[in-house]
Amino acid sequence: MKGKFLFLFLLVFMFIISGCGTKESAIADKKSQQNNTASSAFETVPDGFRVVTVGSGNPKTEVGRGAPSTLVQYNNKFFLVDSGENTTSTLLKIGLPAEKITNMLFTHQHVDHNGGFWNFFIDGWQGPTGRRSLNLVGPQVQELYDTTVNFFKSDLEYRSSLGWPKDGIFTNVNIKDFTENQYKFELDGVKITSIPVPHTVPTYAYRFDAKGQSVVVSGDLIYSDKFAKFAKNTDILVIDGMLASDFSFVPEQARENLKNGLKQSHATIEDLAKMAAESKAKKLVLTHIGLGKVDIPSISKVFSDAGYKGKIIAAEDGLVINP
Repeated sequence: MKGKFLFLFLLVFMFIISGCGTKESAIADKKSQQNNTASSAFETVPDGFRVVTVGSGNPKTEVGRGAPSTLVQYNNKFFLVDSGENTTSTLLKIGLPAEKITNMLFTHQHVDHNGGFWNFFIDGWQGPTGRRSLNLVGPQVQELYDTTVNFFKSDLEYRSSLGWPKDGIFTNVNIKDFTENQYKFELDGVKITSIPVPHTVPTYAYRFDAKGQSVVVSGDLIYSDKFAKFAKNTDILVIDGMLASDFSFVPEQARENLKNGLKQSHATIEDLAKMAAESKAKKLVLTHIGLGKVDIPSISKVFSDAGYKGKIIAAEDGLVINP
C-alpha cells in the first residue's frame, strides 16, 4: 500500500515539474520572439514602406525609451527622421547599423531630436564599410553640420588618417536646409513633401509617397488644420503623442501644471483625435511619449468620438509598423 502511495506521489511530482518546465519554456520562447521582432524585420526587404519607431520617448531621459527617432524604410532604402539620444545604439540592436542609412532628415533642432546626431554621423561613416555619402535635410541642418565638423575637426582628420575616405563626412554630404514654407523633392525613388507645423522653433512634418503608399511623420506640433490635409488618407501617421501619456511618473502636485504648460507646444488628446479623424489615416502611431503610460482604451474612445476609424498604436523603441 505504501509503495502505491509513493509511486503516485512521484508521478504527480514529475508531472508538476514537467508542466512548470513547459510553461517556463513557453514564456522564454515568447520573450525571444518579442526581442527578435525588430531585428528579424530587416532580414527581408518590404515591397513598399515599413516604419520603425527607433526612439519613442521625450526630452526627459528614461530607462526603456530612447529620445525621438523614426525610421522610414522603402524597399531597401532608409530615411531616418530625427536622431535623439540612443538612436545609433538602438539601430544596431535591432539589426540596422547606422552606416546603412544615407538619408538623415530633421523635423526640428531640439536636443531630444538631435542629441544622437554626432554619434550617428561619425559612427556611421568610420570604418571600412562606413557610409560614403549622406543627404542631410531639414531646418538648420547647415548650421548643425558646420558646428559638428568644426568642433570635431581634429578628431575627424585623425580618423580619416586611419584610411577612411573623406566622402560621407567632409565631402559628398548633400545639404538641404529648410527656410521656405513648403518643399517637394525626391530621394531614392520616394517623393517627399514637407510643410511647417506649429511648435516653439521652426518645425517641419514629412510625407513620403511611393507606388500608392504613404507615410507621414509629424514632428512636434499643436493643432493645425493644414496638417490634417497634409496627412490625408496616409497609410501610417506617426504623430507627436506627448500629451497622450498619463504622466504617472510625475509627482501629482506638479502633474497638471506640467501638462498645462506642454499644451503650448504639444497637441492635446482631443486635438490629436481631431487631426486623425480629419486626415483619415489608416494607422496612427503615438510617439514622443510623455512620462508614464498610454491608456489606449481610454484614448480610443476620444478618437472614436471624434470620428476616427483607424488603428491606434502606442510606440515603443524598435516597434515595427507595416501598412
